[in-house]
Amino acid sequence: MAPNTERQVSFPNLPYPHLRDDLPKTAHQWIDGKREQDGAEGLWRIHDGLYDFTDFVQSHPGGAQWLECTKGTDITEQFITHHLSGNAEPIIPKYFVRKTKQPRNSPFTFADDGFYSTLKSKIAEKRKEIPKDVRKKSDLITDVLLVLFLIGSPLTCWVWTQNLLLGLASTVAVSYLLTCLTICGHNYFHRTDSWRMYVFNICGFSYSEWRVTHAMSHHLHTNTAQDIELGLLEPFLQFLPNPNKPILVQMAAFYYPVIYAFVILGCLIKDVAVSLAGYRGKKLTWTNVIPFAVPVWMWLASGSYFPWVISVWLLMIILSSEFFMIFGLTAGHHSHTNFFEGDIPRSDKIDWGIHQIDTIVENIDNAGNHFKSITRFGDHALHHLFPTLDHAELKYFYPTLLEHCEKYETQLRMTNFYNALLSQSKQLIRKRPNNFREKTAK
Repeated sequence: MAPNTERQVSFPNLPYPHLRDDLPKTAHQWIDGKREQDGAEGLWRIHDGLYDFTDFVQSHPGGAQWLECTKGTDITEQFITHHLSGNAEPIIPKYFVRKTKQPRNSPFTFADDGFYSTLKSKIAEKRKEIPKDVRKKSDLITDVLLVLFLIGSPLTCWVWTQNLLLGLASTVAVSYLLTCLTICGHNYFHRTDSWRMYVFNICGFSYSEWRVTHAMSHHLHTNTAQDIELGLLEPFLQFLPNPNKPILVQMAAFYYPVIYAFVILGCLIKDVAVSLAGYRGKKLTWTNVIPFAVPVWMWLASGSYFPWVISVWLLMIILSSEFFMIFGLTAGHHSHTNFFEGDIPRSDKIDWGIHQIDTIVENIDNAGNHFKSITRFGDHALHHLFPTLDHAELKYFYPTLLEHCEKYETQLRMTNFYNALLSQSKQLIRKRPNNFREKTAK
């Protein structure tokens, strides 16, 4: 196969991600593409050093998956942003093998006196002051939502037999409940393995897939060519600015709700299909059973006709998909004023933290409210900057973040839900690039 000579638009010194546009666009596929371009030589790369963590994988405090699936790639962004306590840095020298042979395939920097590194130090200090048991609030919300869903899902089947209008209303309510529970699961798969991360699978998504496509790709390479989440809905939804974007594609600003409704079902079918096919080494595991256990539970607990239960379950998944996507795509990253691949960045090399600020317009409707934060992707700027923090902790750090932004003469932009919804439609239409270099010069 001939080498891919295509370059990124925003960072033309970097190669276009290998396999990005190839179907079926899976997590394993994205990782394999990085292995071919990151210069990690079959090991783990951090900055310009190669490390062999083979003997450390199973004892990794965060869980083995984080290291297993990233072998052969550059994990610089992941290592720096996922270790806040400072305990990891003294450990890695003993796993050092040698220096790398090629420069990093990334535009991001982490200078000691830069925006992100200095903010990270401040947050680490501030964290010592917050209540020690604050994470229990998130655990309680997640557990209560899980119990309510287990009660409400079969009850909905029974309500349909009593009154069609009430049945529809109860299905909408339980679908919203499922959405909230799923987003709660997102709070946990970013961190150390725990049983609560599996609740993310109840709706039909896969936490292990999302650990790659969301936590490793989207979070660390937000709105760049390496952000696989931007490509998953292509060609139906094209968020990247492109002067040749067809009018039919731009019309997605109006028909996107139809696409959103079938995202979860599409992901569920694709995950099972590629697992059965063994695509790029992916295999079926017991977690594939979790979403299908839901209609079985609804059938057993309600005593309803099984085909009818399946119909109610599918409607529930469709509605939940709509809620999930709308909340997710209005959380901060899909505004037409944000940076996307195709725009002109501040510079060819940019501090990772400043890049995150350029890709976020914070939804102020969710700010500081713990329930909204954990169930609607709230407090999104700090969540992206420090993804291993619990959503219950985030509100304590906003004064520090805002003060830090002012010091570095940058700004955390704000919006509300309705303006964010309108802005993501404008982004689907947008063809012209934003010029962040010009804005910085001013």
